Amino acid sequence: MMTDKTQDLQQLIALSRTMLEKARDDLWDDVVDLEAERSELIGLFFLEPVQQEYAEAVEAGIRAIIDIDIDIMELGALKKLDLVGILQKMEQGKKAVLAYGS
Repeated sequence: MMTDKTQDLQQLIALSRTMLEKARDDLWDDVVDLEAERSELIGLFFLEPVQQEYAEAVEAGIRAIIDIDIDIMELGALKKLDLVGILQKMEQGKKAVLAYGS
């Protein structure tokens, strides 16, 4: 039978996976909202010390969350590069319009 602590951990992992799905779908506002919720849950999770018998499971869960977060950050970095490229093109277009207008 799972304890509340391991259920809470599974909830955190599931929430992290949902964040990754949203990031893959380019729904960054949802990612931010879910991260705020997850951050609060993580704070609550660690209010009490983890019992020794669950330490290994908790460590594995934390590693899973970190791996998911790395994937989200990589997607975020790619999105940032896309946005920088779009802004540079807009700036070039603005310069061309200004040059044409003068």
